Amino acid sequence: MQTKGLVKYTVALVCLLASTTLSAQNPAESEVQVSLVNKYMWRGMEKGGISLQPMAKVKWEGLYAQLFGSKGFESGDAEELDLSIGYEFPFGLNIGVNDYWQSGIEPRDLYFAYQKETTGHRLEGNIGYTCRYGSLQAYCIFYGHDTKLDGSQAYSTYIELTVPFRLGGLDWTAKAGITPMESAGVAIPDYSTLTETHEYFYAEGPACVMASLRATKDIHLRGGITIPVFAELHTNPYLQTAHVMGGIGIKLNK
Repeated sequence: MQTKGLVKYTVALVCLLASTTLSAQNPAESEVQVSLVNKYMWRGMEKGGISLQPMAKVKWEGLYAQLFGSKGFESGDAEELDLSIGYEFPFGLNIGVNDYWQSGIEPRDLYFAYQKETTGHRLEGNIGYTCRYGSLQAYCIFYGHDTKLDGSQAYSTYIELTVPFRLGGLDWTAKAGITPMESAGVAIPDYSTLTETHEYFYAEGPACVMASLRATKDIHLRGGITIPVFAELHTNPYLQTAHVMGGIGIKLNK
């Protein structure tokens, strides 16, 4: 792993330790998890192969902060570092802001570079509602690496419905995600034919971009340690793709 990658994961580790310390000093709830997945899928997009994904979350009186990272084992895999903050109201409504950063976008892969034209960050707002029967969430990118083919801000939007259920001793989650409009796009020239193709962050217009079904089994150990194991069918109807992914992790709740 490159030096700058080690620096970012060192910062992540400090955050993990800080979150655990915080939970011991006040009534905040904290969660630390590290997962190994055979394929990294997100909102219908394939973002990497075998990946290591650390996560830490701290929650206090409805206010939460979360850190998530992903790094593949191949040298060409992109590195990801996400930060999220938000508030969950007692009646089920939630609001938040997410900062997604990915390597390979900003020319020098600088993390603290927020120039709109070159930044590797995407800032996204979200609002949603959760109850015992499921969750409906809406996300919209409002700043960063998110422009249409004509160079204007795309405000790429994604809406996801989640329905959990239990069957055969396993916890199941069914999800469907749509985009209601054209999202960010890029033109890729084909010099052999003097034409170009267009690729979009989600889709070129209203479309269902994700449908998935996941089965999870949690193995509970002493000391608040849980070993989650999952398998998932992850599809993108818009791109007509389907992938089977799976993973195992270790989670600590305090």
